[in-house]
Amino acid sequence: MANLAIEGFRAAPTEDERIYEAALLFGEGRNPSNFARQNILMEALTTSDFPKLLGAAFEKEAMTAQKDAVKEYELFALPKSLSDFRPKKLVDLFGNEYFEDVKEGEEYKGGKLAETDVEISTGKTGKFFNLTWELQLSRDFSDLADFPKVLGNAAVNTENKKVYEVLVGKTGLNTSFFGSVDNKPLTSENLLTAIQTLSVKENHRKELVDISTIVLVCGPGLALQAKRILNAEKIVHKVDDGAGNVTETEESNPFRGQIQLQVSREFVNQNGAATKNSSWALLPGKSTANPSVVKTGLIGHEAVDIRVKRDQGERVGGGAVAITDGSIQDDTIQFRGRHVTGAAKGFTQAVYGSKGA
Repeated sequence: MANLAIEGFRAAPTEDERIYEAALLFGEGRNPSNFARQNILMEALTTSDFPKLLGAAFEKEAMTAQKDAVKEYELFALPKSLSDFRPKKLVDLFGNEYFEDVKEGEEYKGGKLAETDVEISTGKTGKFFNLTWELQLSRDFSDLADFPKVLGNAAVNTENKKVYEVLVGKTGLNTSFFGSVDNKPLTSENLLTAIQTLSVKENHRKELVDISTIVLVCGPGLALQAKRILNAEKIVHKVDDGAGNVTETEESNPFRGQIQLQVSREFVNQNGAATKNSSWALLPGKSTANPSVVKTGLIGHEAVDIRVKRDQGERVGGGAVAITDGSIQDDTIQFRGRHVTGAAKGFTQAVYGSKGA
């Protein structure tokens, strides 16, 4: 029997160091050629303290994986962390107001701010994942080693899903978000026309919308076409005089460096229409005065929370049963991942959507 008292997960002076040592032992022990460390790992897994330390290490790894995973909404979704789960009003109070001239001895004229608000909230998401007792006995720890990354990626995938559910649904682009949906394919001419249309729209304060930053959103199927349009040095501009005469003029690409591209799988995954691979959208950037989507979270709970279920029961003759011996009901070891996230429609006067066909 190994002397676990000298192992780092017990001998290290601080909690963080013990967590690190638990992860180190797990990494060494999962190597089938390192038989000595594997035996120590198997024994450590039967104790009451090692699984807790390893779980904490998994949580730290999950946080790292969460940061590394691709957030397909960062260019246009305004992040807001809320204090609780109750719906909140995101109120826009400050427009481009102007002071009025005031003569000597004259009272200041009263003004009224044009208020509008959108309702935002956040919610709880999560799932149980089972590790079988048989898998642990076989000493095949590959699934367990991948577990933190799975949960970290699942958290970001959920954020992506929540955001894109605001934009698309089973019938395609959501008219509740875009208003009317166009049917023009993604071309430089149609992109220019859409931007020109947005440039003269007004917000709730009767001011021109802020499109100082524009994000082109599309699925992977349109990614090459979008990059070709946005990155070309020159484009051909066509002008129809209304009598069937079309004049073509080559000019410098006005989109180059001016429009950001967001290629998203979720934009396609959440779109149930036949035109999902040809759909595209224009959204104002998250830093504009009118962000169209708000991505929510909960203050203090930004990262994935991982826990292991204690339902292993007790031995008939007494004595503690290790978590890694599995559930009394089905021998599985249950890990739970939890992540608080949500998304809501913001200020949508400066959005454009086309199904592309």
